[in-house]
This record gives sequence, C-alpha cells and structure tokens, in this order.
Amino acid sequence: MNVSEYIVSFLEEKNIDTIFGVVGGAILWLCKAFGESTGIKPVFTNHEQAAVMAADGWARVSGKPGVVFTINGPGMTNTITGIAQAWVDSSPVILITGNSNLNSVQYEREKGVRQYGTQDVRTDRLMESITKKHFLVEKAEDIRECLEEAYQLAISGRPGPVCIEIPINVQSAKVPDDVWKQSDIADNDISATNTQNKDIESIVGKLLSAERPLILAGQGIRLSGAVDKFRRFVEKYQIPVVNSRMGIDVIESDSEYFVGRCGNHGSRASHFALQTCDVLLVLGSRLAPNTTGYDISKFSGQSYKILIDVDPGELDKYRLVIDQKLNMDLGTFIDIAERISDGIEDYKRDNRAKWVSCCNGWKSSYPIMQKAYYDDHSISTYRVVETVSDISDTNDLILSDTGSCCSIVAQVWNVKENQRLFISGGLSAMGYWATSMGLAIANKGKGQVICFVGDGSLQMNIHELATIAKYGLRIKMFVINNSGYQFVRMSQSAYDINPPFGTNVEHGVPIPDTKALANAYGIHYSSCAAPSELVKEIQKVLDSDTAEICEIMVAKEQEVCPRLKSVALEDGSFVSPAYENLYPFLEEEVLKRELEKAYVQE
Repeated sequence: MNVSEYIVSFLEEKNIDTIFGVVGGAILWLCKAFGESTGIKPVFTNHEQAAVMAADGWARVSGKPGVVFTINGPGMTNTITGIAQAWVDSSPVILITGNSNLNSVQYEREKGVRQYGTQDVRTDRLMESITKKHFLVEKAEDIRECLEEAYQLAISGRPGPVCIEIPINVQSAKVPDDVWKQSDIADNDISATNTQNKDIESIVGKLLSAERPLILAGQGIRLSGAVDKFRRFVEKYQIPVVNSRMGIDVIESDSEYFVGRCGNHGSRASHFALQTCDVLLVLGSRLAPNTTGYDISKFSGQSYKILIDVDPGELDKYRLVIDQKLNMDLGTFIDIAERISDGIEDYKRDNRAKWVSCCNGWKSSYPIMQKAYYDDHSISTYRVVETVSDISDTNDLILSDTGSCCSIVAQVWNVKENQRLFISGGLSAMGYWATSMGLAIANKGKGQVICFVGDGSLQMNIHELATIAKYGLRIKMFVINNSGYQFVRMSQSAYDINPPFGTNVEHGVPIPDTKALANAYGIHYSSCAAPSELVKEIQKVLDSDTAEICEIMVAKEQEVCPRLKSVALEDGSFVSPAYENLYPFLEEEVLKRELEKAYVQE
C-alpha cells in the first residue's frame, strides 16, 4: 500500500463513509485511492469552502470527523472560512490537502522564500491559528501515527479541525509493513480526580441551597454527548434553563424549565431570570459578548457564578468574575453530580416551585411573537419561522444562515424532542447554508433538513445548488427575501446612516432572480407574498419528496426585537442599557415590578 491507499484504509476502519472536496493535481494519488474505495462515497462540491461546511454538518450529525480533500494553494485557501467556522464552533473536521514535491516544500520553508512552485503557499502558517494542529507528512512511515493523532485531536476534549498536508510524492510512497500495527495513542483522560469530586460536591451544595438557581446552557452539552443526561439533571434539580444561541437544542421548548434564549437578541424572560438568580451554573458556554452583552459588567452581577468547561482556556473570562470554575467534561460532571445528590429529593421544593413559576410567568407575559407579526398585508419573518416550526416534525434538522433570519430563528423556533438546530455561532458566516448538504447526507433520511437563508446570503455558495441537485439532497430551503441585507440595514438605521450603503438592491446590491437560479440548477421553486397563502405554501414544501426552494417575500424593514440596543448620548457616544432592559425599552416602573417578582415568596 502507498500512503494514499493507507489513508483510505484508515478512514474505512473508522467507519467514515463520506468525504467532501474538489479534485486537483496536487492530490492526484489520494483521489485515485478514494476512487478505488468501495466503502467511501465522495461528494464533489463546486467550491472548497462549501466542502468544509458540508463536512462540518456531516460531522455534527454523524458524531465522527468530517473529512475534506483539497489541493494546495487556492484549493487550501478556499477552505479557510469553513475551517475557521469549524474552529470557533468546535466541529471535528479533518482537512487533507496536497502539495508540491516534498523537496520543493522543504526548500520554500527553509529558505523563507515567498513562493517556490506554482500554487505553493504556506499551508502551515495559514492553518496553525484555526486548527488544533497542522501536520506535514514527510515520511511514509509516519502516516499511521499522524492519522491516529489527528483523529483523536479532532474529537477529544473540545472538538475542532486539524489539517494534514501531504506532498504529492509522499502520497504515492510505499508504507512499510511494520506500520500496520495499531498505535498506542489514546483519547484524553477526562475522568474526575478526587479534587474535582470535592469541587462537584461544593457545586451540588450550592445548587441545593439556592433559592433561585439558573442554568445557562451552551453547546458544550451537545459536544459532550450529554443532552439526555442534562435533561434528566434539570428535571431532578428543578432548575430553570436559559440557552446561549449555540445551545438552543439541548432542551425542549415545551419543558416547564425552559425560560428562553439570552444575549443580544434574547428574550425578556431569560434576561429577567439572569438578572435575579442567586446561583448561575454555566455549562459549556464560552460566555461570548453575544451572550453577555458587550458591557459585561452589567451581566448577572448579583449571582454566584459557576463555570464548567472542558476547554481550560475558556475558564478565565475577560472582565467577568467567576466564583467557582471547573475544567472537566460536562457528561462526567453530570454523572457525578447526580450520584452525589441521590436520595435528596425534597430540598427547598416549595421555593424552587415558586422560582420556576416566576420564570414561566415572565415567559407567558413577554412572548417573542407579537400581534404586529400577524399583519394581513405583509409577511413578517417571525411569522414565517413560527409557521415552519409548527409544521416541522420531531426528527427534523433545522439550519439558519446568518443575518436577521438567524436571530429570528434563534428567538422563535420551538425545539421538539429530537430536533437539532444549527447556526454559524462564532463566525456568523454568510453562505453557511452549504452546511445543510452535510446534514442531509449524514441524516440518511431520518428527518427533513430545513434551511433558512436570506436572499443576500444565498448568493454566497450559490454554486452548491448544483450539488444539491446532483446528489438528490432533499433540503427544504426557505429564502427570506427582504431586498438585501436587512440585518446590516437595521444597524445602519440605528446609527442614522441614510441612504443605506451596500445593503439594498435599490442601492446597488446585485441579487439575481431566485426563480431563474432555481430553474437553472434544476430545483423546484415556489414563492409566497401573501400572508393568507403562507401556511399552505410551507406545508406543500415540507410535504415534497424533492429539494425545494421557497422564496418568501417578507416585510423589508423587519426589525429583530427584543434586543440589546445601545443608547446615543448628546455628545455622540453610546452607552449600553441595563442587561435586563431589552429594546423596545420598558418603563422603569414596569421593569422594577417584573424583577421584584423573583423575590416574592408568597
């Protein structure tokens, strides 16, 4: 076997049956080996960025690393947005990129020249900041150890992408027979130490004695494979839950313990809870500014904060005091916490019930959906998302590209039992909708893949409509047509930038006719501009057996509300409001009355 054949054999051993990429000369031998495999199906995209995004989606559903193959130079640089997306949102992706002859690569790096061979650029320097590790395979005998380490790195601890760079002559080099033996590389040990057990006992004590405990649930719960454990934990401890945007699907929306999603585009109920809880347990959230607000000094200042994360780099938060922190896997933490609290069932049950009731009261009094969203003359994006959510099935996978539709999906979507919800959380990348291809392939028809994308974001990765058609992927794409980039337009309006710059079709943004595009790519198209037709059109799309593009003409200036909104001062500067006071702002008397409800025990 040569190195390329060995790589294919390794991936087959790991039961990875799908790979994504674009072929080229610098990866010739690996492509030959993949072409001869009977266990791995290649998916050829039209752009390397989309290949990585699809692999990212495939990884999140399958639970195994998504694998991408590219050439060096432009092929590799085209992957950077996708790899950065996987890096910040913790998705296990293995990028295998070819390169020129090893001698050329070594000469270029030893001499520090800008370029030696055609298409050569410094893969190592470009990838080191957005991957867990970059590998350059220089000898055939190193391939097994490289693959094992790369695989384990991608999936262990906080998952993330890795890059394996293989020069063309190394791809075809023979692998020595003694490399066939299994490597001794093992997964990271994430079992709890005695010291950590004591910390968990202390945390459990805090939770048991708290009158108004609250959990801020992030994506780390999903990454640790602990969603079911977490839901049982919440029920047992009777603790209300607010979600970060990346942790939306870790709890069902009809749970009595679900309060809402917090952050710059959160819900009033979740912010009231965060500003009145006495103990805040943060599980698997990096407490990004999008979660805490940009003035972090105003975030839950009254609470005792406990932060648990598998990534030690996330434990020390900029300008935010964490009272107790623990570096460990969340699944392990929940297992031990449950054992410690076994037999303790009646702790502060009456007070806890009042706190849960208070949170539910806020949620009922301040719903996201407003009467204005049911206008008979125009379609609100909020109404679109609610309608799709109501009709969706419990096994569906939902993805939103970035922009206003993403924030609205995050606010409105009601998570059902087995539903998963995907957004570009950390990078907020336009064109993220290409990830839906990987979701559809990995899900193997178990549920629908529902994709929301703005008319502007659709153009990023538009070429992948051909991939959807070619591979028969039953993706249901709802294109939110608001004549450009409404999310940016909303920000421009807030800062009195008028006329809008680069956000409107009327002001130069080149957005083509979606129907013509759908027809050109061979995907069935429908549209809806009348509120009275909305339910019927959405139902038809979700009932279809083929890929669908449904363009919905929504109110052009739909604001995202509620939201944290800075206030302009007379001197031209801006100040952040109180975290609990989302826009449209409540009167001070109303706000005070709502917060006081948390402290009333009768």
